[in-house]
Amino acid sequence: MILRGCPTNIIAVTIIFFLYKTGESMLDATTRPYILKAVCHDNFPFNATYCQHIDWYPDIESDIQRKSATYLIYYRILINVPSVILGLFCGAYSDKYGRKIPMMLPSLGSVFGVLLYMASLAYDEFRIPLILIGAAVQGMFGKSTVITMAVNSYIADVTENDERIRKLGNLLAMNFFGLFVGSFMSGILQDISNLLTTYCVVILLHGCTILLTVAAMKESVEYPAKSEEGKSEFLALFNPANIKDAFGVLVKYRPNNLRTVLLVLFLLTLLNQTCKVGEMDVTVLFVTRSPLSWPKSWYGYLLSVDYAVMGLCLLFVLPVLSSIVHLSDASILMIGISCKIVRLTWAAFAFRTWMVYVSVIIGAFAGLITSAVRSLVSKSVNEHEAGKLFSLLACAETASKLFGVLIFVNLYSETADMFAGLAYLFEAVLYICMILLVIWIFKDLKNVGTIDLMQALEEHSNFNKGSVNYNTLSNNPLPVLDELEEQPSYPTPLPATTP
Repeated sequence: MILRGCPTNIIAVTIIFFLYKTGESMLDATTRPYILKAVCHDNFPFNATYCQHIDWYPDIESDIQRKSATYLIYYRILINVPSVILGLFCGAYSDKYGRKIPMMLPSLGSVFGVLLYMASLAYDEFRIPLILIGAAVQGMFGKSTVITMAVNSYIADVTENDERIRKLGNLLAMNFFGLFVGSFMSGILQDISNLLTTYCVVILLHGCTILLTVAAMKESVEYPAKSEEGKSEFLALFNPANIKDAFGVLVKYRPNNLRTVLLVLFLLTLLNQTCKVGEMDVTVLFVTRSPLSWPKSWYGYLLSVDYAVMGLCLLFVLPVLSSIVHLSDASILMIGISCKIVRLTWAAFAFRTWMVYVSVIIGAFAGLITSAVRSLVSKSVNEHEAGKLFSLLACAETASKLFGVLIFVNLYSETADMFAGLAYLFEAVLYICMILLVIWIFKDLKNVGTIDLMQALEEHSNFNKGSVNYNTLSNNPLPVLDELEEQPSYPTPLPATTP
């Protein structure tokens, strides 16, 4: 690539990703509690007392929580389903036509979506429809699925193999740091200002992301493909062959039980993200309900602590477990799942604010689950298959956000009156099932996970390249022959005789 090794472009894409994740985290941490407020005002437009002191009216609180759960499901559907569909196509498109357009689309969609959220503040009678339309606009522009694919592909384009792990590791750090800063800023701005100010800051962040992408980045694809036979780039984006190739990598036959390993890892990814997202939406309902009765800004603080401790665990604990203690990837995966089970069991019985924060700290090791799964996946496929499979995993993670809402928010709304923590306990049961799956294929996972765990951040796996040094197969290595330098041998002519 023409930009390989250029530090300016690497710094630019890192800043762009940080700004996007900060804006996305601010928007999510602000909009979810706003939906609860919008539902309450929609039901009691002429009596603000109910919404300001809803914990005084337990029956009304339960009714509003059930209705809010339904709208949270609609919100998740509209924001995630379109992004999954677009994400399945954008990988192959960016390989041919460049990374910049997929990198800008999610920020552009967020700007349009926030404008609709801001309009909902001015038009009370259309508040909920405008929120849902804004969510749909965000989803149609790809959201985090598309930009994550684009920035990782860009880093792979402009870095050498020996530095790619470190650069992608920096990108992962920006992901968690952006989520932490965005959640924290959401809480601060809602405490000292209002929703309108928070949304204006979100627009500013995404606007800076778009401007930096246009002005500070050079295209990493050396010769972007032109449309063939008069076909537009838009039609090239939606080529059905892209989806077929991705699913083919997952289900094709592989020796040494690797197909089973990949299918189990794919299932673990789906279950983990489903539980994680469902837990987030249940938590926003759980902490605003009595006896906790948190203000809306406190949820942003909780998210910021969650992202911070998870990022610190990945940056400091993961290298210790992998490089110093030399635990296998499968063992690290089991540690992460076990800590998640403890966290959920604790959270189910939390009735004080400090107990909620303790559950978050216990669950910091849950970040090891995703890292271990990605590591095992990267070591289970050929080099030319890694990109397709990781693209499929990314879309599965996004799709699981919808499943999480459908399962856990509905479960919470039906059981909150009986026991508000039952959704957490059900989630813990699912993680117990996950750890049983890991135990079932533990031997196969240990055979796969023999390379440094941090290789999970590298786009291409070194597994099964087929490179063998044949000179080491015996004690007497074969001599190296140079056909250009070696003197040719000719047959000796027979002596001529006269009959």
